[in-house]
Amino acid sequence: MKKRVYRFFLDYEKEEAWVNDMAEQGWYLKHTMVGYFIFEKGESGQYIYRNELIKGKSQDYYDFLETMNIEFVSKFGYWAYYRKKTSEGPFELFSDSSSKIKYLKSINRLFILVTLLNVLIGFINLYIGLGESTERVVNTGVSFFNFVVVMIMCMQIMKVEKRKKGLQQELHIFEG
Repeated sequence: MKKRVYRFFLDYEKEEAWVNDMAEQGWYLKHTMVGYFIFEKGESGQYIYRNELIKGKSQDYYDFLETMNIEFVSKFGYWAYYRKKTSEGPFELFSDSSSKIKYLKSINRLFILVTLLNVLIGFINLYIGLGESTERVVNTGVSFFNFVVVMIMCMQIMKVEKRKKGLQQELHIFEG
């Protein structure tokens, strides 16, 4: 039996927790695209899932994960999903605070790029919307949407920065 779920996340940790909650209920992730998840019914609690921004990862990285019995599940764009049998114990994709901090920086670079693109497109649409264009209402509406996206992305950037700062403090405590 398959289950299709539409759900959009900006917070990768919340998404991962939700996918793991689905696995606890016996729904195993089979495929995903932005906001669209396909699950297959199975035995509850059999797998633990992790997701990751994979931009710049080499085949060696995937080979290494395979040697650790970490199974690749699905990929869409720069996001990948993995799983491992619960019976083999918990697993993390990042073994230390330094690698997690580096990962959070890469996530923020992506968020900043999306933010800057929306600022640029928003101002272009606003400029067109304030002009003599016949589509001025549409352009003004689209620019409003772009600026809402900018605000949402700024909140996500701040969230990631807060996580990164907490890890940096933790790292400093252990090293200090």
